[in-house]
Amino acid sequence: MRMLLAGYYGFGNLGDEAILEMTLKQILEITDRENITVLSGNKEVTRKKYNISTIDRYNIFSIINALRTSHVLVFGGGSLLQDVTSKRSIYYYLFLIRLAKFMNNRIVMLSQGIGPIISEKSKIAVKRTLALVDYITVRDKHSKEFLESIGVDGSKIFLSTDPVINMREDESLKYEKSDTLKVCFSLRNWKDSDVSEKISKVAKKLIDKGIECHFIPFYFKEDLQLVDQIEKNLGNKAFYYRQKLTTKEAFNIIKTMDVMVGVRLHALIFAAAANVPIVAISYDHKVDHFVNSVNMKIACTIDNIDENTLFEEIMEKIKNEDEEKANLQEHVEKLRELYNINYKILKEITNG
Repeated sequence: MRMLLAGYYGFGNLGDEAILEMTLKQILEITDRENITVLSGNKEVTRKKYNISTIDRYNIFSIINALRTSHVLVFGGGSLLQDVTSKRSIYYYLFLIRLAKFMNNRIVMLSQGIGPIISEKSKIAVKRTLALVDYITVRDKHSKEFLESIGVDGSKIFLSTDPVINMREDESLKYEKSDTLKVCFSLRNWKDSDVSEKISKVAKKLIDKGIECHFIPFYFKEDLQLVDQIEKNLGNKAFYYRQKLTTKEAFNIIKTMDVMVGVRLHALIFAAAANVPIVAISYDHKVDHFVNSVNMKIACTIDNIDENTLFEEIMEKIKNEDEEKANLQEHVEKLRELYNINYKILKEITNG
């Protein structure tokens, strides 16, 4: 059974690349590699990286040809259905669903974070188009509640979680924990928030206490600019990752940290999967929902960063490391169990 896999892939965003990686891993337990084609923003990079057949996500003729020969269209996670960053994005995915249905494909949406959807027109389009979908799994209960509130059939919506929570440590890579405490930051710019100035002040206080500060870009083309601004403030007192990291490299860096301070959702998920305590700065409800799912609270919002509160929160996590790790482990295991619903649905749809 042939599958076409769609998402925000091929744009160099570590979170979305990790989603693709973990979704592919699950699909490959069910079907062979040659039965899978991935829609990508950079088809050559994706093809080489995963040794998989790819097509350009903007080439309508390639998409039509792929859907002609495929049986299932799978959306593999992410915040695809939202109209905050742009209206074009949401209508692109809704168009794909309608096209797939026209070509007699079955349609599965996995681990979706729904919204925010602001426009009433978008809400109506989502409701009508999702009526064509066979199964939807969502990564948080708020997404399920939202879909039901706009009239999507609740019987086809199942609670799952983000695929990236299933990332695991490479057992062959053992490392010695250093005596030096390390805090990692994964940031993003947001509207008029003065992120670099405020975080630089927090990092300086940590460095003065002998704690190493590391800065890692998750969405390379956007986050590197922020890393540059912080380096202007801190100079060589901190550590900066300027190369384009793979998901594995980023995970291996994060797992050596004592605390992850994250604005980016998937930086927090990488850390939770690696059992590294997290301090979350929220810019979107999806960050709040994930942090709540591991029984924690956000430290602050991106447009209201209080340097003292953030510093104290980081120090608190370091002080209560064992308790924090035990809490994380317990809740991450529950999320990993939830993720099994994706496998069951994929299995059912490929056998059906």
